[in-house]
Amino acid sequence: MNMKTTRLIAALLFFSSAFQVAQAADFYFENDSSLPLVYVTGAFRGGATQDPDGKSGVTDIMGKLMLRGTKNKSKQQIDLALDQMGASLEFETRTEFIAFRGVVLSENLTSFLSLLDEILTAPSFRVQDLEKLKKEQASELLDELAQDRNLMRLRFDETFFKGHPYSKPATGKIKDIQSVTVTDIQKQYQHLITQSQMVFLASGDAEKTSFQSFMDDLKTKRNVNSHLFPIPEFTGEPKKLRIVLFDKPDRTQTQVMMGQKGVAITDPKIDALQLANHAFGGNSFQATLMVELRVKRGWTYGAGSSFRAGSRPHSWRVGFSPKNADTPPAIKEALNLVRDLKKTGITDAQFNASKQSLVNSSGFSFNTPQKRLENKLIEVLYGLPDGYYRDYAKRLSALTLPEVNQTIESFVDPDHMMIGIVGTASISKDAIANELGVPPASIEVQSYQKE
Repeated sequence: MNMKTTRLIAALLFFSSAFQVAQAADFYFENDSSLPLVYVTGAFRGGATQDPDGKSGVTDIMGKLMLRGTKNKSKQQIDLALDQMGASLEFETRTEFIAFRGVVLSENLTSFLSLLDEILTAPSFRVQDLEKLKKEQASELLDELAQDRNLMRLRFDETFFKGHPYSKPATGKIKDIQSVTVTDIQKQYQHLITQSQMVFLASGDAEKTSFQSFMDDLKTKRNVNSHLFPIPEFTGEPKKLRIVLFDKPDRTQTQVMMGQKGVAITDPKIDALQLANHAFGGNSFQATLMVELRVKRGWTYGAGSSFRAGSRPHSWRVGFSPKNADTPPAIKEALNLVRDLKKTGITDAQFNASKQSLVNSSGFSFNTPQKRLENKLIEVLYGLPDGYYRDYAKRLSALTLPEVNQTIESFVDPDHMMIGIVGTASISKDAIANELGVPPASIEVQSYQKE
């Protein structure tokens, strides 16, 4: 029996219990009659990584525009129809997929699926709707640039992953958005909205046969041959510690993000790394970063670390927001803490407390139909084993402290991190250089407005 056959048998066994395979490998359904509602997710592989160079945001605009009109309905008519059904429908762009997520009263499921079919297969892409949406999108991005925390996340990815698909912001860049045309939208629609790229999931007070007509119709109308642009592994991590200061006038505090290359979501080491990260920078006042940067020294209100996952290694990052005067020592201390983490790992007490916390809370990750749909979506899109999230606690329980610390030692790489800072260069640059013992000229300064 070959590996492919083994995986297929395992998948069939799993779906015969929690989920049912309704029609094909890209359609998943779970019956739940606790409420007279049906939750629906129509996702398409691709996401912001599929935006052409110079056209960042085109995927996001495409999806939003699809909700603003079909060949037979205006935005007002779509909104009215959803209201009359007791339904909602939203669109989201992520790095590697897009998703239409909706909920509807079960008695109106047929009408809802008919409307969703029309939105997916007969969008209008009217010029006037596009121009209005572009102005709204640009305005929202300007608002985002005004919020230092959002700005830091945006500029970190653009700078760290420069030249790689992971550098593309989901909602685009203002200059790119302004250049998007209806032709660009139509090309992206043909590229992404195809039956072969779709994963459809539903859960609620319905039967799997309720979706048969919808799935058949979609296959007929969007049976288009399309291939996604492959995402290469990122190989541009810094050759040495890199410091980039995004200069924004008149800041009284800074936003700091320190990061390195991460691991793919399918990497076997990710469970050990997540446990270690919980001890080091998780959402707890007992986490190392919070204890050292906030509790002991009062340098920042919050401090934490997290992984961003992807089909390819994305990033592991540490974040905090000190006052100007506290920024240099806070950066130095955080960097020392990362180095100590690599050298000594976590303690036995931290290991046990983190394992218990994560195991005890793991059930909350799949205790609602919506969460189970999202878990299944991630499993399918990223090729994770069936029941990956359901079995998380079991995998954590099997980890040992030596295994976790060995994984930390091989992964953490403080000498090849990027430190990004949103702050005022005239206030912070020389002080940071002096504290870290590096030449001021080695700190890169960019305008926060630079795209």
